[in-house]
Amino acid sequence: MELLCHRCGNALQESEVFCPHCGAPQYVVEAVEPGTPAQTAIRFQSEAHRVQWRAAILSALMTAVPLGLFSGLVATSLVVVLGAGVLTIWLYQRRTAGRIDGRLGWRVGSILGIVAALLACGAYAIRMVIERYVMHGGAAIDSAYQAYAHQFLDMWNKASAQQGASPAEAARMMKMMAGFVLSPDGHAALQLMTALTMSVGILLFAALGGALGGWWQSTRARAQRSM
Repeated sequence: MELLCHRCGNALQESEVFCPHCGAPQYVVEAVEPGTPAQTAIRFQSEAHRVQWRAAILSALMTAVPLGLFSGLVATSLVVVLGAGVLTIWLYQRRTAGRIDGRLGWRVGSILGIVAALLACGAYAIRMVIERYVMHGGAAIDSAYQAYAHQFLDMWNKASAQQGASPAEAARMMKMMAGFVLSPDGHAALQLMTALTMSVGILLFAALGGALGGWWQSTRARAQRSM
């Protein structure tokens, strides 16, 4: 049965929430089975935009596992994370064959980002343990960190001098900062900040990739309907 807009009477696709001609929201009225009390159930068609969580999780896992492991073990570009978000939406579309927009894509992409970030942190921790204790690269890791720490302290010292701090105050702050940065706690804090920054980047860019994928799918669907 052909669906018509209740306001302008133009034909509609089954999944359209708003009329593309006049913009009126569309409602679906479902009558209950005969023999039951006379009542109707009214639902808004935007339910078609709700995330189908089973399909979303399965689609996200297919891309999150390789993305998370690769990001933690080797490191990857944020462009790859964006692409993984778009790919996840494509997989979700194939599983559901439903209408997708940027908002739904953002949600599905967020699932990808959360799973991939957790896997990336775990893989990163395993990589650090293997490099230090299995491959006996602890000396090289510590040496690289010491070089970075001294560069950071030099930048801190120059910034303090530019801000007009007195020599005594600058020396006191420098001693306190060096005591933390050059300590094992400072090294651990840097590794933690690295993992946290990586996780936030993966989460945000995966969600953004999902939103772009959803927007692209909805744009393509509108173009196909207008043909």
